[in-house]
Amino acid sequence: MNRRQRLDMIVRILDEEATGSQLKLRNLLSEKGIEVSQSSLSRDLNSLGAYRKPTRDGSFVYKVSDEEQRKETSLRMQRRFQTSVTGVVSSANIVVVYTNPAEAQAIARVIDCAGLDGLLGTVGGDNTVFCIASDEKAADELCSTMSSLLE
Repeated sequence: MNRRQRLDMIVRILDEEATGSQLKLRNLLSEKGIEVSQSSLSRDLNSLGAYRKPTRDGSFVYKVSDEEQRKETSLRMQRRFQTSVTGVVSSANIVVVYTNPAEAQAIARVIDCAGLDGLLGTVGGDNTVFCIASDEKAADELCSTMSSLLE
């Protein structure tokens, strides 16, 4: 199962069942044959724009932002790229994103939160972000996607 399919399953589970903890969500995913680490699940929830909403009884449930919010997040990412990123290149399974000085960590966070397919993680320095992709093909696709944000 790829990341996109796992994200879709998380959305379905959150729509069907009141779930307020990552442990419970991990168990529900496991029941469906999907094993995921806590850190990956946390990144998945973040990329989906999930948030914990209080209920009337004082507990919390995860909710996923709607499509309109996701579009707004995408537009914010594009604006951020256009003002902070100076170039994007790939080599093997690594995508290098060049930024203005002191902006790489903020761009790394934007990339991490975007939920891009094939992205394993990022490391942000001062003016360079290293994006590790699952393979060379994924790196090429990530590079293309990120480069298109600069247009």
